[in-house]
Amino acid sequence: MTTNTETILASLNTHAGRGADGRPYDLEGACRQFKADIIVLQEVWRPRGGPDQVADIAAALGTELLRADLKEDTDLRSFGIADETARGYWGLATLTTLPVTGYEVADLGRIAGDSTPRAAQLITMELPGRGLLRIVNTHLTHRMLSPVQLLRLVRLLATDDIPTVIAGDLNMPAPLTGLAVGYAPAVSGRTFPAHRPLLQLDHILASRRVARRGGEVLPPAGSDHLPVRARLRL
Repeated sequence: MTTNTETILASLNTHAGRGADGRPYDLEGACRQFKADIIVLQEVWRPRGGPDQVADIAAALGTELLRADLKEDTDLRSFGIADETARGYWGLATLTTLPVTGYEVADLGRIAGDSTPRAAQLITMELPGRGLLRIVNTHLTHRMLSPVQLLRLVRLLATDDIPTVIAGDLNMPAPLTGLAVGYAPAVSGRTFPAHRPLLQLDHILASRRVARRGGEVLPPAGSDHLPVRARLRL
């Protein structure tokens, strides 16, 4: 957790709180194990009318929840995750113990063949005694044009000079993240598929004004992706 100098950030593609076999896993337990000040989650699911698993986790951990619903009338069967037809909401979520001073959702555009709109949560937080830190939570397209969306995101972020970290399932192998000029990887290691990782699709990229103090790929949490975690310092 936060020390006088470091902040811990963790990221997980939750796969809707289901494993590769479609069965629910203990997402709250996974989030607790991260021992992080900021947790960014992708492929977050909540059925219409509840229960709201991520809201319950945020309350249990004593964190503020910021959510971005990318699809508001869908089901898990349409994503090929589970044989469930209950309608609900799909998107991104960020949990943080740090004071939030600014929040917006940036549209990254739609890609042909990808039914999910792509976006990024841009969250500015106050690190007591150290200044502002912007965390960007995103899940880029799987349709081969994720680098285009990453470039679009980096250009958007360049409009102001805030120490920034991009985190999430970028749907690209590590070498392609070099397209994010001015950012450097805080974690190196394969994350997908969780049972036998072949590629790193999940990344934490820090801008020049953010020091990387160590990062790691964590053990399986239940999702089809492995979580990643980094220690950061301004």
